[in-house]
Amino acid sequence: MGYAKYFSGLLCTIVFSVLLAQPLHAQNSYEGEYGSWLVLCGTTKLHEDWSIPATGIIRHHHMLDRYGFFFFSTGATYRISKASSFTSGFALLNSNSYPEPSDVITTNQFWIYGEYTLKFKFNDNSIVHRLRLENRRLVNTENPQVNNRIRYRLQFTRPIYKDIYFKAFDEAFLNLKGNAFNQNRIFVGVGRHITPNLKVDIGYFNRKFRNSNEDMIRLSLSFNIDLTQNDLAQNSD
Repeated sequence: MGYAKYFSGLLCTIVFSVLLAQPLHAQNSYEGEYGSWLVLCGTTKLHEDWSIPATGIIRHHHMLDRYGFFFFSTGATYRISKASSFTSGFALLNSNSYPEPSDVITTNQFWIYGEYTLKFKFNDNSIVHRLRLENRRLVNTENPQVNNRIRYRLQFTRPIYKDIYFKAFDEAFLNLKGNAFNQNRIFVGVGRHITPNLKVDIGYFNRKFRNSNEDMIRLSLSFNIDLTQNDLAQNSD
């Protein structure tokens, strides 16, 4: 028990040390300030093998200030086995860019995506592989540019103490046409299970592009809703 508490404190110290030290060497376009990345995501289970995922993201260039974009995605997930699943769906994105301090350019995108997820567990640890193919296009514009890309995410989760856990992932994005490298995302943080179906995590989040680098604090709230538990047929006499 004492070792668990010591490890929890040490891990939190390391994570927050990274957060404090990062602005000293940040090379991004926002003068080394941290942005914010707020996520609300979850899954609604409709059937033993079918569920509906939903994700909402709000991005700020500065902490909770200077709107970057809003992203929403949903679709349908089919559970292939206990460890794997396939999801197909669509996403909408509204973003602001600031070529000059007084100028704002607003764009909208429509995405279609498909992804395969594979999960492993060992000694209470969890490793998740996710491979996603995306078709993205600008809408409400005279030049509807289309971009196809593939992304792979490797995520690791480890319990720390009681309902507290450590979480980290790395995700690489590759374009299928033109320059191959699109971006890379890294997250390192801690989280807590508030209830069996609700958890929150927070930590350092970085997006690396070819010519820029963005540092953010990422806060995520995740939920699970199981509608199969309300099936009247299961409760009938």
